[in-house]
Amino acid sequence: MTETIRVLAVGDPAVAAYVEQKYGLITTYEQRNQVKVDFDIVPFEQYYGTMMAAFQGEQNYDVVMIAGHLWLKDFVNKGHLAEVNYPRNAAWNLQDIVPVVRQELEIAGNPYLYPSFCDGHMVLYRKSIVLRLLGTLPPDVITTDELLGMAAKCHKDSSMYGIVLKAHPSEIFLDFLPYLRQEGADTFDPNTHLPVFNNEQGRSALRKYIGLRQFAPPDTHLYGNDEVREAFQQLRSVFAVTWGGQLGVMLDERCEQVEDVGFSTLKTAWNVTWSFAINAKSSKQQEANSLLQYLASPEVDRVVGAYAGSPVRRSTYDMDSEKYNWYSAHLNMIENCAQPLPALDNAGDILGVLYDKISKAFQAELTVEEALLQAEAEILSMQKEGKSS
Repeated sequence: MTETIRVLAVGDPAVAAYVEQKYGLITTYEQRNQVKVDFDIVPFEQYYGTMMAAFQGEQNYDVVMIAGHLWLKDFVNKGHLAEVNYPRNAAWNLQDIVPVVRQELEIAGNPYLYPSFCDGHMVLYRKSIVLRLLGTLPPDVITTDELLGMAAKCHKDSSMYGIVLKAHPSEIFLDFLPYLRQEGADTFDPNTHLPVFNNEQGRSALRKYIGLRQFAPPDTHLYGNDEVREAFQQLRSVFAVTWGGQLGVMLDERCEQVEDVGFSTLKTAWNVTWSFAINAKSSKQQEANSLLQYLASPEVDRVVGAYAGSPVRRSTYDMDSEKYNWYSAHLNMIENCAQPLPALDNAGDILGVLYDKISKAFQAELTVEEALLQAEAEILSMQKEGKSS
């Protein structure tokens, strides 16, 4: 009887490369190893709940994708993940993985993850319009204040929206995060993990982010990955801030005037490496580890890197940077700009509060002051309950 390895994957455009028939990544592995791989892709809005069901044994998955440093510490502490075993041969080469990515794969020197793709803040823009209206192109790294000013100018003087925001309730917190950091604030104290966003800097940041709405499509509060992609590809916005893992699909054959697209990153960017982990409840951990060795191999990274836009291996950047002209900007983002969030206990639930309150402020259901005050109070209550349980 053929073994079946079940993989739970997040519904991100980058992940589609694994099941795309023209690449044959999964079928190649199945044929080589005489196994079957069920690769289930679940929409992001439903993903966290499905993943937690897998950890509780309510869903049968051997492998799950997790958002790198954002969830790793919490899941390891709760016993959800099994350790992994990297190949020791020179062809696989652990040292080839970009060092900042490699740091996300382990806790206290113990490896738990195989990297898939990076998702960090990247800025795309239409070079001809920006050059005509501003007289110069943006530098490789820009601040959120610079982005706001450029978006405002381009919105006023062109036929396009100045910017498109990824402000869907399931996306908005991370879309807002660089603006918070630009004001000199952040989300949580790195040592105590207590919230530090409810202050004048936090309020100023949220007002600026909400202010960008006047330069964006009216329904930008409903925009996730696909809607941002379509608005930019179809020449409806001059600027777009998207994830590194979206660059490949943003710039595919559907993108009008693709040669006119320029790239920057944000000085206060954030990045996470979406990665594969082995469910501690799996009875096929050895088989799962073998599959993940293949999915994180140099040959697969080149395919997924081209499709997604954000490879994790230095060799892929070295070999393909001339072919994919955004690679250098992306590598600069992950190595020199992006800063992680603290590794929080119960990160999913705690950050969910921020998503909710920021979304309500963006849609004028709460004032800026109410949103941050309520978020702080709810998170402090959750942290207190967590310590006492």
